[in-house]
Amino acid sequence: MDDFSRHSEIIANNFIQSIIFVDDKAYSTDGHRDQHEFDAQSITRVFSENGKICAVYRPIVESDVEVLSEVAKKSDVAVLDWQIILDDVPIEDGDYDDEADDDDDDVRGIYTKRIIRSLVSASECEYSIKLIIVYTGETDLQYIATEINASLKEGDIENFSICDSDPFTIISDSCKIMVVGKSNSANGRAKHNPALRGKIISYDELPSFISKEFSAMTAGLLSNFAMESLTEIRQNFHHIVRKFSRELDAAYLAHQVLLPNTDDANELLVELIGDTFTSLLRYKQLNRTIDKSYIEKWLKDNVTEKSKLLLKNDGSEDKFEYSRTHSVLLKLLGSNPDVVDKFVQAIGNVKNVKADNSEQALSKSNARTLSSKYAITLFTDVEKYEEINKQFANLCYHRHAFIHTSYLPSLSLGTVVKSTSEEGKYYVCIQQRCDSVRLKDFESRRFLFISLSEIDEGGGFNFLTPDGTKLKIDKGTFALRTVKFNGFNGIVIAKYCERTEKKYFEPSHFCDEIPEKFEFIVELKELYAQRIAEEYSAGLSRVGLDEPEWVRLLN
Repeated sequence: MDDFSRHSEIIANNFIQSIIFVDDKAYSTDGHRDQHEFDAQSITRVFSENGKICAVYRPIVESDVEVLSEVAKKSDVAVLDWQIILDDVPIEDGDYDDEADDDDDDVRGIYTKRIIRSLVSASECEYSIKLIIVYTGETDLQYIATEINASLKEGDIENFSICDSDPFTIISDSCKIMVVGKSNSANGRAKHNPALRGKIISYDELPSFISKEFSAMTAGLLSNFAMESLTEIRQNFHHIVRKFSRELDAAYLAHQVLLPNTDDANELLVELIGDTFTSLLRYKQLNRTIDKSYIEKWLKDNVTEKSKLLLKNDGSEDKFEYSRTHSVLLKLLGSNPDVVDKFVQAIGNVKNVKADNSEQALSKSNARTLSSKYAITLFTDVEKYEEINKQFANLCYHRHAFIHTSYLPSLSLGTVVKSTSEEGKYYVCIQQRCDSVRLKDFESRRFLFISLSEIDEGGGFNFLTPDGTKLKIDKGTFALRTVKFNGFNGIVIAKYCERTEKKYFEPSHFCDEIPEKFEFIVELKELYAQRIAEEYSAGLSRVGLDEPEWVRLLN
């Protein structure tokens, strides 16, 4: 019970706050009991005992379905009935018979499929992690899963498919739709069906079932950290709001009225709330949650102990094989001022599998290659490890993890652009932020840029674009470029082009004769952008002089 999966379940359980149930038999008072019945009072009691906010809705008319679809988007987990009969929709006798054939007259699931499509297709839900459970009194659960999957395909939602290991589940990269059975007594025959073992869930089992299935989507070192962080922010909501008390409104407005460009005050608020979140997480010591014991649990659940071939600089397999064990990885995760020596000491001997299987100590050359280029292969066997490295690098370097199409960036320190007139020519702006604002409307100002070179896959680089292009900074003094732009509302702001669906900065000289524009690529994080500017400035102060070569070379 003390493994990584169990630990992830606890984190998921603490994170999940709200569950919505939609069932046409909720709050039913007609006294008729069958396999479709739903006891709202019992379910709310079970979840309240588990510290969860549980909302149960009974749709009555068709318009309720649209309303409940919007409510369900705000919940952490949505639990839907498959058979929903509405008062304003006439249903003939027999349409909901348990043994009904799959024909055009069978209207079961129409409203449930509509809600599911709404939950997974809306733009605000496109990348959200969502667990949807169809909690039904029907016995043919696999048929229902097939129907849901077909419905998604018909709605042009192509990123879902039936799970290979579980025909009752439909999955995508971030969502899971599960079909499970109600455990009402009238449904007893399903309990004895081997194919449905583990798919009939009682009310009392639902909370732990939900936590387990939710954590199965999210269990990871970083994702667990993110959920723990969000849980702390939720739990400390009132403390955060108190820090941003309405008593400070006058001070905020006084600050705003003193600014030449009053919109800058809103940017300050974004920075202040971000700093508050950061200080809260450090105060709660979440920066210490991923310790050695925690990582050891992760290794046992995620890394298979086996022998692996070392990789050469070009990525091809070498003739030497090393033993990847959890103990070796834990040694490598320890601190050592000499990283290469740490690899030599931790891995120890390697076996020459292309010769006589003789063993020899890991060379520093092989250790340097493994540590500098292929350290990620110590922890994953996934072939797309290079793509994973790129995603992590972008998380570290890029200023915005989320950018909506409506967001129009401004030109400032760290803005990366691409020329439309020079193929593959990129630039990074090194104009300090204080010199990038407070421009008068249509005032022309020069902005400083450093050239960036596009690097092939094997070359060294400084950072990546969102699409994975590797860029290297050209530090030569001749690589500096200045371009004039006109200000508007105190800044230089990009324009959105509907034809190309891209955003561009237009220079002051832009016209038909000089059609060069600069496509917005990404904004780098402030400290990283500042380091680029500082290193470039330091290069400008170099002193070149003639001196005796034998003296220079000796130094």
